[in-house]
Amino acid sequence: MRAAVIDQYGDSQQLHVADAPKPEVDTHDVLIHVHATGINPMDSKIRSGDMKLILSTDFPKILGAECAGVVMEVGLMITDLQVGDRVIASLGAKGGGYADYAVAERKNVVKIPDEVSFEQAAAVPVGALTALQALREKGHLRPNDRVLINGASGGVGAFAVQIARLMGGQVTAVCSADNAALVLELGADHVIDHNTTDFTQQPEQYNIVFDAIGKSSYDLCKNVLTEDGIYVTTLPSPKQLVDQVVSLFKSQKAESLIASFNQQDATWLLKQMAEGKLQTVIDRTYQLHELPQAHDYSESGKVKGKLILKLIED
Repeated sequence: MRAAVIDQYGDSQQLHVADAPKPEVDTHDVLIHVHATGINPMDSKIRSGDMKLILSTDFPKILGAECAGVVMEVGLMITDLQVGDRVIASLGAKGGGYADYAVAERKNVVKIPDEVSFEQAAAVPVGALTALQALREKGHLRPNDRVLINGASGGVGAFAVQIARLMGGQVTAVCSADNAALVLELGADHVIDHNTTDFTQQPEQYNIVFDAIGKSSYDLCKNVLTEDGIYVTTLPSPKQLVDQVVSLFKSQKAESLIASFNQQDATWLLKQMAEGKLQTVIDRTYQLHELPQAHDYSESGKVKGKLILKLIED
């Protein structure tokens, strides 16, 4: 099969297309013919070697933490999926999505409704789930809560704006002026241009500050949190972890999130997509040989929504 692999850690030029063996299924595994894969910042961190201390040292590596495609084979113990089913899968840091075929554990696989395309669905296991779990599990979002989303036009942020509105929140989006129209269309009530205004120095206060790009901090956001407000970040730095412990004894809380795949959450998100209430904002799509350019663009900080790798044209 075709796969985009790296033979060593390094810059985007380490990514190249090669022949790779088709993965084999174990008793609780699903073999997926990949149609689309989300391209995530984590992929670049793995490629560069930033995560090498917690990953295997085996090369070549196939990156790609999520995918959408068609079931080609199921393990002997699987009875509720069959060949031909349209599915999404979370592949985690071990990857495998940058290839024609990927294997996932059954617990990390969910069917896609007919109304949802592979490209839309491919972004659910990482971006959409991160946004949902950050707002619900860490932020404890309730109807009419005031929610500020930093990085609102990015891959996680664009989902967060929509999900916060679906859950009844009043949303303030922080992004560039160029992306203001996008986040307003997604459901934001107010927009702050990060190029001209420091949201941490404004008088408004929020029940939840969700830092979807990990570029602020609990300390900086204390003044814009309500008395019992919660700061949530996707980048748990050592300082953030200390803040979380200290905040256990305070009314204001610091939280961080590393999303975990949950079938119920993924099914709910796909249902919202099928009903037209949630969309994947796709900035650009790429083919397998274009992944070096995709990673360069991903690392530019200018992506609006998601980047999607398309392996099969619909």
